[in-house]
Amino acid sequence: MESNELKCPICGEKTRVYMGKARKDRLCPEHADMLKNGEILTDEKGNFIEAKTRKLLNQEVKPAESNNTCIVCGSPSNGKMQCKNCYYETKDHIEELDKNSSVRKLRDHYYNLKERIFIIKSIEETKKQCNRLIAIAMADANINDDSSLIDRVYKDVQTLIKGKDTTNQNTKIEEDRKEKDEQKSKINTAQDGHNVDSDMEVKIDDILYNAFILHCYGKSIDEIVEKRKKCDWFIPIANGKGIYIEYWGMKTQKYLEERKEKEELYNKYNIPYISIEQDDPKHDTQTFKSNLLRELKTKAIEHFGFMPEWKK
Repeated sequence: MESNELKCPICGEKTRVYMGKARKDRLCPEHADMLKNGEILTDEKGNFIEAKTRKLLNQEVKPAESNNTCIVCGSPSNGKMQCKNCYYETKDHIEELDKNSSVRKLRDHYYNLKERIFIIKSIEETKKQCNRLIAIAMADANINDDSSLIDRVYKDVQTLIKGKDTTNQNTKIEEDRKEKDEQKSKINTAQDGHNVDSDMEVKIDDILYNAFILHCYGKSIDEIVEKRKKCDWFIPIANGKGIYIEYWGMKTQKYLEERKEKEELYNKYNIPYISIEQDDPKHDTQTFKSNLLRELKTKAIEHFGFMPEWKK
């Protein structure tokens, strides 16, 4: 068995080995015990999910809240808050969240996202982000035993969905602005409130935020003087200088040409930067996080002689 297979699918720690044999489900000792005690279950797809989360996701709908329809998309929900499609989308969002997030972080993330949803005009994008909003509330209840968000999230979702009711709007106007809305109003909000361009950029921004690393998103690269260029992230180290991070998330011809030009400028001015490829691991979050933080520290020490520590 390869070494990368001997990792817990939940936390990335080493798989429990007994008498020279690794567990087939690859769980670490801690999560193996949780499975044995019923604290972890498997869903219909065979994925692991904490029992408390499953209970929250499957809670019954009160008659006053819904008529057996999904609170997000309106599809039949068999007496649950969400239909199966919205249920799985919410569960996927829960898996993306940091399992060590504090109440404050999750509340900030929730209210930042809620504010951004208000400006979305596309009903489909609103539904997607409402599933993400429910996921944050679920995670807070599960991780921190804090019910403040779960107590209000379904009412918030109802209000947000109702506010985007397009049945009485002019169809032609709606079609004309659809493409513009998808580009301008599509929201990918990180936990610190940064609005980034993709789900992968949310993960990267959240890694920096949860590691208490000071960072800017979309900052101009001051060292480049002949052309105005912006980075994805900038990590200040000393005297206004620092490390830049670039996530190369597209592969169109024009994008590749712009990437080549930017990398040549980085090298010309000897600017330290980290490249993250589109195909870098997206699901092995723990390994990706460890590699990114290690490379950031290495470059900081190499170029500046130290890696600063910011207050938590």
